[in-house]
Amino acid sequence: MGMALDQLSAEKAITPFSNMGFKKPFFGFHLQRSKDKGDTGSLTLGGIDHSKFVGSITFSKLLDDASVNGKALDFNGKNAIIDTGTTLAVMPLQDAEKIHKQIPGATKINGQFVVPCNTKVNIAFTFAGISYNIDPRDLAFQPTGKNNYCASGISAGNIGGNTTWLVGDVFLKNVYSVFNIKDLSVGFAPSKITKCDLNN
Repeated sequence: MGMALDQLSAEKAITPFSNMGFKKPFFGFHLQRSKDKGDTGSLTLGGIDHSKFVGSITFSKLLDDASVNGKALDFNGKNAIIDTGTTLAVMPLQDAEKIHKQIPGATKINGQFVVPCNTKVNIAFTFAGISYNIDPRDLAFQPTGKNNYCASGISAGNIGGNTTWLVGDVFLKNVYSVFNIKDLSVGFAPSKITKCDLNN
């Protein structure tokens, strides 16, 4: 869609978003899961759609931590690549293992992390001191057909060394996300549709 930074263009061209000349350097995403009825999601260019979230937008450049059922896992400031084009949250193997060890019933099948399809686990990612919950429906996103296990929305992969996570729709469906291309930061607020809990 041309939403990345100009300097990341393979052709060294000005991207469509920059060409549009918006006064405010923002674009915002509200992603909707197919299981929810009604709203189908939205993209706002050059501004913020306040009807899509509760509370206020908090901007951050680092992921502070993650927690499982309220237990902080002490990840201590990971670099987070926020990508609406990625389905999962992808992170170094040791980080993915650390999270899944805290999820009741989680295991591996053929090298893939799986969780019970009916899991009620509360996983949250923390940005700028604010924790945003991931709906269990997003964590258990695809049935494997084996013993009521679903593929986990959190996966292992080498994104950029041991300090970098790729955070995709498993998280973004639960928040309204705002990208500031001037300050190179991303802001979040709990989605109004998904009623994501906000924990300080």
